[in-house]
Amino acid sequence: RTQDLVVAHAEVERSRDRAEAMLREVNHRVGNSLQLVSSFITLQGRTIRDTAALEAFRATQARIEAVSRVHRQLYTSDNMGRVELDSYLTGLVDELRQSLCPGERACSLTVEAEPLTTSTDRTVAVGVLVAELVTNAVKYAYPDGSGEIRVRLVRDGDNRARLTVEDDGVGVGEGAASPKGTGLGKTIIAAMARDLRTEVAYVYGPV
Repeated sequence: RTQDLVVAHAEVERSRDRAEAMLREVNHRVGNSLQLVSSFITLQGRTIRDTAALEAFRATQARIEAVSRVHRQLYTSDNMGRVELDSYLTGLVDELRQSLCPGERACSLTVEAEPLTTSTDRTVAVGVLVAELVTNAVKYAYPDGSGEIRVRLVRDGDNRARLTVEDDGVGVGEGAASPKGTGLGKTIIAAMARDLRTEVAYVYGPV
Protein backbone atom coordinates (compact mmCIF):
# COMPACT_ATOMS: atom_id res chain seq x y z
CA ARG A 1 0.00 0.00 0.00
CA THR A 2 2.88 2.36 0.81
CA GLN A 3 4.34 1.63 -2.61
CA ASP A 4 1.00 2.47 -4.24
CA LEU A 5 0.91 5.81 -2.44
CA VAL A 6 4.45 6.60 -3.57
CA VAL A 7 3.56 5.78 -7.18
CA ALA A 8 0.36 7.83 -7.00
CA HIS A 9 2.20 10.80 -5.49
CA ALA A 10 4.86 10.62 -8.21
CA GLU A 11 2.17 10.57 -10.89
CA VAL A 12 0.46 13.61 -9.35
CA GLU A 13 3.77 15.49 -9.38
CA ARG A 14 4.40 14.55 -13.01
CA SER A 15 0.92 15.70 -13.97
CA ARG A 16 1.43 18.97 -12.13
CA ASP A 17 4.79 19.53 -13.82
CA ARG A 18 3.27 18.84 -17.23
CA ALA A 19 0.40 21.26 -16.55
CA GLU A 20 2.79 23.99 -15.40
CA ALA A 21 4.99 23.45 -18.45
CA MET A 22 1.98 23.73 -20.74
CA LEU A 23 0.75 26.87 -18.98
CA ARG A 24 4.22 28.40 -19.16
CA GLU A 25 4.34 27.66 -22.89
CA VAL A 26 0.89 29.20 -23.37
CA ASN A 27 2.00 32.36 -21.57
CA HIS A 28 5.12 32.45 -23.72
CA ARG A 29 3.13 32.17 -26.95
CA VAL A 30 0.50 34.70 -25.88
CA GLY A 31 3.18 37.16 -24.78
CA ASN A 32 5.06 36.77 -28.05
CA SER A 33 1.89 37.15 -30.11
CA LEU A 34 0.89 40.34 -28.31
CA GLN A 35 4.42 41.68 -28.69
CA LEU A 36 4.19 40.99 -32.41
CA VAL A 37 0.91 42.92 -32.59
CA SER A 38 2.58 45.80 -30.72
CA SER A 39 5.41 45.78 -33.27
CA PHE A 40 2.89 45.93 -36.12
CA ILE A 41 1.30 48.98 -34.50
CA THR A 42 4.71 50.63 -34.23
CA LEU A 43 5.39 50.06 -37.92
CA GLN A 44 1.94 51.30 -38.90
CA GLY A 45 2.33 54.35 -36.68
CA ARG A 46 5.41 55.44 -38.62
CA THR A 47 3.25 55.98 -41.70
CA ILE A 48 0.63 58.11 -39.92
CA ARG A 49 0.83 61.90 -40.11
CA ASP A 50 -2.45 62.74 -38.35
CA THR A 51 -1.65 63.61 -34.72
CA ALA A 52 -4.93 62.35 -33.25
CA ALA A 53 -4.68 59.04 -35.09
CA LEU A 54 -1.07 58.59 -34.01
CA GLU A 55 -1.97 59.23 -30.38
CA ALA A 56 -4.76 56.65 -30.63
CA PHE A 57 -2.30 54.12 -32.02
CA ARG A 58 0.15 54.75 -29.19
CA ALA A 59 -2.58 54.46 -26.55
CA THR A 60 -3.65 51.13 -28.04
CA GLN A 61 -0.05 49.96 -28.07
CA ALA A 62 0.32 50.87 -24.38
CA ARG A 63 -2.72 48.77 -23.50
CA ILE A 64 -1.38 45.79 -25.42
CA GLU A 65 2.01 46.11 -23.73
CA ALA A 66 0.35 46.12 -20.29
CA VAL A 67 -1.24 42.73 -20.99
CA SER A 68 1.70 41.31 -22.92
CA ARG A 69 4.17 41.94 -20.11
CA VAL A 70 2.07 39.91 -17.66
CA HIS A 71 2.31 36.83 -19.86
CA ARG A 72 6.02 37.31 -20.53
CA GLN A 73 6.74 37.67 -16.83
CA LEU A 74 4.74 34.55 -15.97
CA TYR A 75 6.77 32.60 -18.53
CA THR A 76 9.92 33.13 -16.46
CA SER A 77 8.24 32.90 -13.04
CA ASP A 78 8.36 29.93 -10.66
CA ASN A 79 4.87 30.80 -9.41
CA MET A 80 2.37 30.62 -12.24
CA GLY A 81 -0.45 32.20 -10.25
CA ARG A 82 1.31 35.26 -8.80
CA VAL A 83 3.18 38.19 -10.29
CA GLU A 84 5.85 40.38 -8.69
CA LEU A 85 4.08 43.69 -9.14
CA ASP A 86 7.13 45.89 -8.52
CA SER A 87 9.18 44.12 -11.18
CA TYR A 88 6.23 44.13 -13.57
CA LEU A 89 5.67 47.89 -13.22
CA THR A 90 9.36 48.63 -13.74
CA GLY A 91 9.39 46.69 -17.00
CA LEU A 92 6.06 48.09 -18.14
CA VAL A 93 7.07 51.71 -17.61
CA ASP A 94 10.28 51.08 -19.53
CA GLU A 95 8.23 49.80 -22.47
CA LEU A 96 5.82 52.74 -22.20
CA ARG A 97 8.77 55.11 -22.34
CA GLN A 98 9.90 53.56 -25.61
CA SER A 99 6.45 53.55 -27.24
CA LEU A 100 5.10 56.87 -25.97
CA CYS A 101 8.31 58.89 -26.23
CA PRO A 102 9.96 57.91 -29.51
CA GLY A 103 12.59 59.85 -31.38
CA GLU A 104 13.27 63.36 -30.16
CA ARG A 105 10.38 63.40 -27.69
CA ALA A 106 11.92 63.21 -24.22
CA CYS A 107 10.05 61.61 -21.34
CA SER A 108 11.18 61.20 -17.77
CA LEU A 109 9.24 58.21 -16.45
CA THR A 110 10.29 56.80 -13.09
CA VAL A 111 9.05 53.97 -10.88
CA GLU A 112 9.20 53.57 -7.10
CA ALA A 113 7.56 50.30 -6.08
CA GLU A 114 7.63 48.29 -2.89
CA PRO A 115 7.97 44.52 -3.28
CA LEU A 116 4.43 43.16 -3.70
CA THR A 117 2.89 40.14 -5.39
CA THR A 118 -0.64 39.73 -6.66
CA SER A 119 -2.74 37.56 -8.96
CA THR A 120 -2.44 37.65 -12.73
CA ASP A 121 -5.91 39.16 -13.18
CA ARG A 122 -5.18 41.97 -10.77
CA THR A 123 -1.82 42.59 -12.41
CA VAL A 124 -3.48 43.01 -15.79
CA ALA A 125 -5.93 45.54 -14.31
CA VAL A 126 -3.12 47.46 -12.59
CA GLY A 127 -1.04 47.44 -15.76
CA VAL A 128 -3.86 48.77 -17.92
CA LEU A 129 -4.57 51.48 -15.32
CA VAL A 130 -0.94 52.57 -15.33
CA ALA A 131 -0.80 52.53 -19.12
CA GLU A 132 -3.87 54.78 -19.36
CA LEU A 133 -2.74 57.23 -16.68
CA VAL A 134 0.82 57.48 -18.00
CA THR A 135 -0.48 57.95 -21.54
CA ASN A 136 -2.71 60.82 -20.37
CA ALA A 137 0.16 62.43 -18.50
CA VAL A 138 2.44 62.23 -21.54
CA LYS A 139 -0.27 63.79 -23.73
CA TYR A 140 -1.56 66.54 -21.46
CA ALA A 141 0.67 67.32 -18.48
CA TYR A 142 3.37 69.34 -20.25
CA PRO A 143 1.96 71.15 -23.29
CA ASP A 144 5.02 73.42 -23.49
CA GLY A 145 7.56 70.63 -23.25
CA SER A 146 8.36 67.45 -21.35
CA GLY A 147 8.63 66.80 -17.63
CA GLU A 148 8.75 64.09 -15.03
CA ILE A 149 6.04 61.47 -14.58
CA ARG A 150 6.30 59.22 -11.54
CA VAL A 151 4.67 55.87 -10.83
CA ARG A 152 4.60 54.87 -7.16
CA LEU A 153 3.36 51.70 -5.46
CA VAL A 154 3.35 51.51 -1.66
CA ARG A 155 1.69 49.33 0.95
CA ASP A 156 -1.39 50.84 2.54
CA GLY A 157 -2.29 48.60 5.45
CA ASP A 158 -2.91 44.86 5.38
CA ASN A 159 -3.63 43.41 1.95
CA ARG A 160 -3.90 46.85 0.41
CA ALA A 161 -1.66 49.06 -1.69
CA ARG A 162 -1.76 52.60 -3.03
CA LEU A 163 -0.83 53.18 -6.66
CA THR A 164 -0.05 56.74 -7.77
CA VAL A 165 0.74 58.21 -11.17
CA GLU A 166 1.79 61.83 -10.71
CA ASP A 167 3.34 64.70 -12.62
CA ASP A 168 4.20 68.37 -12.09
CA GLY A 169 2.31 69.55 -15.15
CA VAL A 170 -0.38 72.13 -15.72
CA GLY A 171 -3.23 70.02 -14.37
CA VAL A 172 -6.89 70.50 -15.22
CA GLY A 173 -8.71 73.72 -14.46
CA GLU A 174 -5.52 75.72 -14.05
CA GLY A 175 -5.47 77.44 -17.40
CA ALA A 176 -4.87 74.25 -19.33
CA ALA A 177 -7.02 73.32 -22.27
CA SER A 178 -9.42 70.53 -21.43
CA PRO A 179 -8.23 67.19 -22.84
CA LYS A 180 -10.12 66.36 -26.02
CA GLY A 181 -10.63 62.71 -26.85
CA THR A 182 -13.15 59.96 -27.19
CA GLY A 183 -13.46 59.34 -23.44
CA LEU A 184 -12.36 55.74 -23.95
CA GLY A 185 -9.44 56.15 -21.56
CA LYS A 186 -11.69 57.20 -18.67
CA THR A 187 -14.05 54.34 -19.42
CA ILE A 188 -11.17 51.84 -19.30
CA ILE A 189 -9.82 53.34 -16.08
CA ALA A 190 -13.23 53.07 -14.41
CA ALA A 191 -13.62 49.46 -15.57
CA MET A 192 -10.19 48.44 -14.25
CA ALA A 193 -10.93 50.15 -10.92
CA ARG A 194 -14.14 48.14 -10.62
CA ASP A 195 -12.21 44.93 -11.33
CA LEU A 196 -9.82 45.84 -8.53
CA ARG A 197 -12.69 46.81 -6.22
CA THR A 198 -11.13 50.17 -5.66
CA GLU A 199 -11.59 53.75 -6.78
CA VAL A 200 -9.52 56.30 -8.65
CA ALA A 201 -9.00 59.75 -7.17
CA TYR A 202 -7.75 62.69 -9.23
CA VAL A 203 -5.83 65.24 -7.15
CA TYR A 204 -4.71 68.58 -8.62
CA GLY A 205 -2.06 70.65 -6.88
CA PRO A 206 0.55 69.69 -4.27
CA VAL A 207 -0.02 66.31 -2.60
